[in-house]
Amino acid sequence: MFLMIFWGIVGLYVLFSHLILPMQYRFLVNLKEMEAKNKAKGKTQGEMYDSMRVDELVLHENMQGNPIFFLANLLASVIYRIKH
Repeated sequence: MFLMIFWGIVGLYVLFSHLILPMQYRFLVNLKEMEAKNKAKGKTQGEMYDSMRVDELVLHENMQGNPIFFLANLLASVIYRIKH
């Protein structure tokens, strides 16, 4: 019984991760573009984050640091590295 519940939860997590994968991928692509633009301007990554508004920082922290999005972030990173 507990094994079925465990696999059900894991299945829902994998399904949820696949559903949000396109959003995480687009976020990663936009972040890399922003890093490239700031690098061309001579800004470091720390300066880029210092110049962000508070709402952008909170969004970034939630998108990249939330353990619920771990699988989607991992898959988005793998897809990004394969495509680029």
